[in-house]
Amino acid sequence: MEFTQSLGVKEISVGEGKVELELEIGEAHWSTAERAHGGVLFSALDTALGRAVVSTLPEGRGCATLECKINFFRPVMRGRLNISAEVVRKTRHTAYTEGSIFDDQERLIARASATFFLTETRRTVDRERV
Repeated sequence: MEFTQSLGVKEISVGEGKVELELEIGEAHWSTAERAHGGVLFSALDTALGRAVVSTLPEGRGCATLECKINFFRPVMRGRLNISAEVVRKTRHTAYTEGSIFDDQERLIARASATFFLTETRRTVDRERV
């Protein structure tokens, strides 16, 4: 099972450079503070950002996160989250992306930006190590 599937992340739509995901937050996602763990939100955004990049690449190519910055604006205890991401700029070797998480009341929960390295293959085992 893929990591994001184990979190409960569901793909809603994928377009050229844009992705929409959904995640139902419950107690399994909580930190010891009884709210969604920041790592869960970060993972969901990183997934959306990366999938947005992959949607712009030829079949078989992939990407790897070089850096990612996230801002958290409000806590979440329960409910459906909408995660959106888009590619803002892509060069031959990198892509810059931005994304957001909104709750089911359309309140901004978190926002992120990330840079990805574009790889010749999707899986690490399929490429030569440098």
